[in-house]
Amino acid sequence: MRPTPPAAKVNGREGARRLPLVVFRYGVVVLMLTTAILFGILSPPSDWGRFVSTLLALAAISAALSRAGVSRRLLGVAIVVGAVAVFSGVAAFFGGRYALGVAQLAAAGLLVLVPVAILAEFRRDLSVTLQSVTAAVCIYLVFGMFFASLASAVSTVAGAPYFVGKGTADSSDYLYFSFITLATVGYGDYVPALGAGRAMAVLEALMGQLYLVTVVALVVGNLAGRRPDGSRDSG
Repeated sequence: MRPTPPAAKVNGREGARRLPLVVFRYGVVVLMLTTAILFGILSPPSDWGRFVSTLLALAAISAALSRAGVSRRLLGVAIVVGAVAVFSGVAAFFGGRYALGVAQLAAAGLLVLVPVAILAEFRRDLSVTLQSVTAAVCIYLVFGMFFASLASAVSTVAGAPYFVGKGTADSSDYLYFSFITLATVGYGDYVPALGAGRAMAVLEALMGQLYLVTVVALVVGNLAGRRPDGSRDSG
């Protein structure tokens, strides 16, 4: 009789030990990303609020990259981009508009690395598990944060208001608008004034819809192909 592979021991004590580990891996990242987003929306538009919001976002990004087990090359890219974001952010305190724009673009670049790292981890195994579902939620949340950072950078570099009828906008406005657009809710209380902002809104809405449709189709397809005992149906 062949020994049972460790991966197949998902029931009983082995399954009970593995479940908390799976939840911890990306469940904590989802919690950290959600905390960063909510704080960014609810925090007052002050220097300390932006500072804490940035720290929470960096902590969530670091946790996501560590959970995904990034390669040395990707980790090196993350360190370089993070250093650029930090140095540009410091330079922005001295009144450099373009330095602030570079810092915001670098922050958006860091966010891009999160879905890249997660997809690199799951590219060989697209089966639906609790781990893959929480990882997919991480990517969805990162999409919203990415477009918020990108919108802020566009407004800063252009030196023009991003929204119609609103002279200045803070991280709360950008995050709120980004996730409303990503979910294609469209309340209409914020409307992009810049051409680049409108193009980004269209792209984000399309990405939000396509991502949800793709993920739901993948989940349904994998669940439909499973037998009650959890094995795959070969037919």
